[in-house]
Amino acid sequence: MGTHVVRCQACGEDIAGEIRHLGAENVEALHCSSCPRVLLLKTPGVPERFGIARPSTGRYAPEFQPYLRQLLPFYAKVEALFAPCVCGGRYGYMNPPRCPKCNGLLRGDCYGDKPIAKVTDGYALVTTAAVHDEDQLSPAARAAMAK
Repeated sequence: MGTHVVRCQACGEDIAGEIRHLGAENVEALHCSSCPRVLLLKTPGVPERFGIARPSTGRYAPEFQPYLRQLLPFYAKVEALFAPCVCGGRYGYMNPPRCPKCNGLLRGDCYGDKPIAKVTDGYALVTTAAVHDEDQLSPAARAAMAK
């Protein structure tokens, strides 16, 4: 973790935030679709607890698709485990980060429809309070965990 500054592509303002190195910290970031909040998926094995298996990303795997699009159904299943953000938006792997000043796309549409861009991104800039994965589980997911 550390502090980092990024110039917002939407408003041109310098935005400071806490940098989270996703691979090094074994964390994944799901950004809100409507505001700058980010859900940090850092509890080991959350998808596996719900029977959600990550598909292989190997080039010769039978499910391989260009730009790692085989990850999109996996992403959708994991996203469904979480309740909406307090703003009403949805947390999603492919949602680009938003600026805390203008709410525009901080780094533009940095992922497009290509999961490979998300996988290789390597960091998340947390500019507002981050949400912890277990605190954001939907009521149905909480009930399933309790069983």
